[in-house]
Amino acid sequence: MKYLPNINFLRYFYTAGKNNSMSKAAEENFVSQSAISQGIDKLEIELGKKLITNSKNRFQLTADGELLLNKCEDVFSIFSEIEDLFNEKEGVFKGRLIFATTHSFALSVLPIYYKKLLQLHPAVEPILRLGHTGFIREFVTKGEVDFGVVVANDDLPAFNTEVISHGEHRLYQAKKKVKPILDRLIISEDRREDHLLLNYLKEGGKKIPPIIEVLSWEVIAGMVEQGLGIGFLPDYVANRHGLVPLPTKLPKITYRILAIYSKNKGLTRNAKMFIELMRGHKAINLSNISTNED
Repeated sequence: MKYLPNINFLRYFYTAGKNNSMSKAAEENFVSQSAISQGIDKLEIELGKKLITNSKNRFQLTADGELLLNKCEDVFSIFSEIEDLFNEKEGVFKGRLIFATTHSFALSVLPIYYKKLLQLHPAVEPILRLGHTGFIREFVTKGEVDFGVVVANDDLPAFNTEVISHGEHRLYQAKKKVKPILDRLIISEDRREDHLLLNYLKEGGKKIPPIIEVLSWEVIAGMVEQGLGIGFLPDYVANRHGLVPLPTKLPKITYRILAIYSKNKGLTRNAKMFIELMRGHKAINLSNISTNED
């Protein structure tokens, strides 16, 4: 090879490879899908290697493509470090900030943090990916995001973690103007805090009402808001919907909001800044977020 490959074509290939999708690579690079395809074609010509297999409905790397993708991790990690170094020298924060979080956090809390971020550092370009906790862990493991934000009440030994905030899960009912159905319990599916609740009710000899299991906290809150049952929710979601805590003597079932990132890769300068901003923004009380703050 007489010369280095075009860095833009290399980035097109890298983002397509890590996402297993040309369309996602196009979104991430703010270009058309045809530009991604043409860039990879030209990269194959420059390198003299076939990088992807020909398939209409599936993106798949060849053995040479897998080898190059692994090397690209190192290449673009160095580029990120260089960018951080010069930005730090200039005393500014700018460039991309790629992270993932849950829908509930994005709807209830994130707009407040975003507003503060753009006020303080308008040159930063935040890119958000949404998904449940399993997807977020996968994004972080694959290096597709700088970090993830998850709601957890247990340890996550596979990742480095930073505590952003904490709160409490409680039983909630609709506002007084809506007559709630109190003999129906709406909980999320297969989460540790829900098992703690049910075990407590069983051990206390309390009658457990019929249960509706729903994956999304936002959907649970919406159902409770309409008086369709009592919901077991984290406080920041319930308060966004104006729900009322049900008077009970439940023991505290707490949660933590964590920033998680790879143990093999440190945080970028932008990621460190945003995590510290979220952690230190004292104007936000997660247990008292209402729809007025959205």
